[in-house]
Amino acid sequence: MNDQWDFLLVAGLGRGFTGTWVESGEADAVAALLGADPSSRQECDLGSAMAHYRPMSFTERIWAGPHADGWTHVLTISGPPPVINGLTEAGLRFLQIHTMDAQVHDLLYGDGVATAWATQRWYGEVIADPGSMLEPYLREVGRPAMPGAVHSGSSITEPEDHGRICLETFLFLAGRMSGRFIDRGWLNEKRHLYTVTPVAGT
Repeated sequence: MNDQWDFLLVAGLGRGFTGTWVESGEADAVAALLGADPSSRQECDLGSAMAHYRPMSFTERIWAGPHADGWTHVLTISGPPPVINGLTEAGLRFLQIHTMDAQVHDLLYGDGVATAWATQRWYGEVIADPGSMLEPYLREVGRPAMPGAVHSGSSITEPEDHGRICLETFLFLAGRMSGRFIDRGWLNEKRHLYTVTPVAGT
């Protein structure tokens, strides 16, 4: 479908990443809604930000900046996925993709009013609620070809490429909705690196 995942691997994000695409052209305001400490802000490229790459760290850092016209992208550099309550309260639409090691989690999305999950079926199909903002783009993707079942003893296991198929679909949705796919130009841009202040009660 596309080679965005290959670009992410080149960036060194193979162990895991969380990417959040937010429909807002105010990148610093989006970072603040995600709990960023404005006093920690420093401009840097992804290579410099990756010096702090610790997917399992207790210290939360995000790298945030303009993505496309009217859209901001936030990449989690260390710590867990950012808490998105502020985005929903501000009425902003967003998509959040999260992976860890070989695990691709379901896609979290918000339509400005409520949040929901786009879930994965074992053969690589992604399902969202009928009438959701994702539905027109999922129709573009279509249903993947049903692979032959992979048998392991008496059980049936997922095809080896299941996670990658779902991840490519998620990245396609983010690219189509925002109007920009991840490419080498995206990897070379400068954005703001922040430390995130933990939200009380989370």
